[in-house]
Amino acid sequence: MGRHALGLGALALLLAACGGTAGSQAGGPTTPSPVPARTPNSSPAPAASPTPTPTGVNIDGCVTEETGKIFDYKRGGTTTKGVIMGKGPVGVVVSYERQGSVCDWLPLADRLVAEGHRVLLFDRNNTAAPEEDTVAMAQRLRKAGATKVVLVGGSMGGRLSLLAAGKLDFSVAAVISVSGTIQPGEVDDLRAPFLQVTGDADPDAPVDMLQIVYNEAVKSADRQLLVLPGSAHASKLFTGDQGEKALSAVTSFVEKHKG
Repeated sequence: MGRHALGLGALALLLAACGGTAGSQAGGPTTPSPVPARTPNSSPAPAASPTPTPTGVNIDGCVTEETGKIFDYKRGGTTTKGVIMGKGPVGVVVSYERQGSVCDWLPLADRLVAEGHRVLLFDRNNTAAPEEDTVAMAQRLRKAGATKVVLVGGSMGGRLSLLAAGKLDFSVAAVISVSGTIQPGEVDDLRAPFLQVTGDADPDAPVDMLQIVYNEAVKSADRQLLVLPGSAHASKLFTGDQGEKALSAVTSFVEKHKG
């Protein structure tokens, strides 16, 4: 065999070892892997349909006229909306946190409605003395037929609920503060049953502050402090790992003091 033939044989062996063919060049393209053929009955997965945005009267796109009775609320030259959900003699007014919305409190509202209570959710006006909004909502619930009113609030809404309780011309059945920012000295005259709920790692509603408030609420007919694991704040407590415990605590307190 000649020297030229030996050279070709060595090249063939080298290409075979590298996964190439005798016709390929060093550094050149390799043969692509075949694409599996689609079976006759296969088809692309359908794209997820986007959730339609309500076109009629609604609040933040999550509350419609099917949710409850939507109303306009006017104060200080500003008009917002609210909704009354459910029926029953006990009405619950919800005041949400600074960065929250009506939508965030639907898990609690739905649970309370399922247990036979009315719930009023509203878009805050964010005007001066915002606790006046909560006062107006409590009065509206009474006119709608609620004989007992409970005030529930998250974060700043918890404080607004407490302040509103002292401005109403009737006694509320209970005040519930979820991650509330109530300050020491603001509960000195509170006589209504009082529940505070917070997470043990919530920097915005630290346990030691809520403990001070609890210790000062000596006139309350029934004061309770529930500390749950985690850092979830306000309405996020209802959808986090401790969601069921938080929902049960609030609804049980309402049930206990419905009269």
